[in-house]
This record gives sequence, C-alpha cells and structure tokens, in this order.
Amino acid sequence: MHEGEPAATVRRAVVDDSAALARLRWVWRTAERGEHGLSQAEFETAFERWWAARRSAHVGFIAERGDDAVGMAWLAVFERVPQPRRLERLAGNLQSVFVLEEFRNHGIGKALVEAVIAEARSRALGYLIVHPSERAYPLYERLGFAQTNRLLHLDLDTLPAAEPSE
Repeated sequence: MHEGEPAATVRRAVVDDSAALARLRWVWRTAERGEHGLSQAEFETAFERWWAARRSAHVGFIAERGDDAVGMAWLAVFERVPQPRRLERLAGNLQSVFVLEEFRNHGIGKALVEAVIAEARSRALGYLIVHPSERAYPLYERLGFAQTNRLLHLDLDTLPAAEPSE
C-alpha cells in the first residue's frame, strides 16, 4: 500500500460476494489455523448454500482493495426472549473478523468492526458480543467493547458429554 491511498473500501456484502467471503474464510481457517476438511471448492459451494439459507440472520461485510477482497466481518443477529415492556428483543454476535495478513495494521479491521456496530445500531440491537483473539483485544476495547463478568462461556466442543442418568 502506498502513502495516502485508502487501505480498503468496506461495504455490506451481497450475494455476489459469497465466493470471495468463502475464500477469505478458507484462508483464515486453513492457512492460519491449520484446519482441514473439505476441499476449497467444496467449502466454497457449501458456504454459498449456508449463507443463502441464513442471509437474514447473518450479515456479512467485505473489505476490498481494488477488485480484491482483503477482509470480512459478520454480524449474527439472534432473537431474545420477550419482556413485558419489550416483546421484540434482538442482540448480535460479531463474528469472523479477518483481514489478510499483508493488509493488516492499516485500519481495515477497525473499519469492518465499525460497519458491524453501525448495522447493529440500525437494527436497534440490545447488545453486541464478541469473542476476540488476544491480538485483536485492544482494537475492540478502543471501539467501546468492555470486559464483563456477566457472561459465561461453555465450550461444548471440548466438554466431555455427560453420561445419561438412569
């Protein structure tokens, strides 16, 4: 990147961005996290089907430099149990914020998170949560996220299944 050039343009993703978003997710999870399973082509096809079925609850954002997708972020919107004073209650989970390594530290991650926050506000979500990496923690704090002792996390992928009781 050259001095004075915008790092990237961030916008809400559309259906035509599915393949680019799938490629970003693929790079992140395979190259950076060492996960393996489906081939890249199989994953892209499955990802496109997944998002087509969940587009109303999963809002994608894409960062582009020229014609190239260089980053993404997701807002997963979920319904909460109604209250007597407010029947419609929504909250959000900020997910899968990722910027290609060569484009990091140029404000792209910040712009993606700000786009998600703006979308969450526009939908009148009650709160937004994130499970940040240690590296990204300061970014989220600068943008107003705060630690809380009111949220507990149970990792069901690592917790042994309970024996059925008789």
